[in-house]
Amino acid sequence: MRWRAAGVELAFSTAADGDQRDEALRAAWLGRAGCPPGCLVPVQVHGIRIADPAAGDPLDGADGLVAPRPGPPLGVFGADCPGLALIAPDALGLAHCGWRGTAAGIVPALVAALARRSRHSPAQWTAFIGPGISGARYEVDAPVLTARAWPAPALAPGAPGRAWLDLPAAIAHDCSAAGLTRIERCGVCTAGDPRLRSRRRDGAGMVGMLAAWAG
Repeated sequence: MRWRAAGVELAFSTAADGDQRDEALRAAWLGRAGCPPGCLVPVQVHGIRIADPAAGDPLDGADGLVAPRPGPPLGVFGADCPGLALIAPDALGLAHCGWRGTAAGIVPALVAALARRSRHSPAQWTAFIGPGISGARYEVDAPVLTARAWPAPALAPGAPGRAWLDLPAAIAHDCSAAGLTRIERCGVCTAGDPRLRSRRRDGAGMVGMLAAWAG
């Protein structure tokens, strides 16, 4: 799967590309996708730390990355959790936005990290939300619902004590609240597309990856 946003190429692996945590499978897929060598990938922990490798930050324990543009390709893993790319004219950021990270503030954390890298304001950036589980397929319970004040458009009533959470909508809301005006959603649901890996549909196992690089 491929997209282009604000001069940046974005690609998302399919289940046929294999578990992207495997370095050999990841290198093979990135090559097929046309991604330049040297893709940086954080060692994700469902947190909100954003690494800046060019500044010497370690990749361990990060769920997002920022880099100058032009610079190295960036990638994040996901098997229902959307990836978010923030694209500035002179910098690029990418983050893994599961419900835990989104609840804890990974979107504003990525915005703050990219603002330290970029000379341009968020109003001049573009946000791109990659494949992730859609609200129609993601019913959640109290631990998720009480983790933050979720934006009303991201919730729909579910079974008693539960609701359907549109995580991409919550991510878009947080981007808008941070001052971004150009927000693109790919609209691909990992749980609804048989080509993709979904933890909610398939159980634990392989993960896909969203990669981004300057075109």
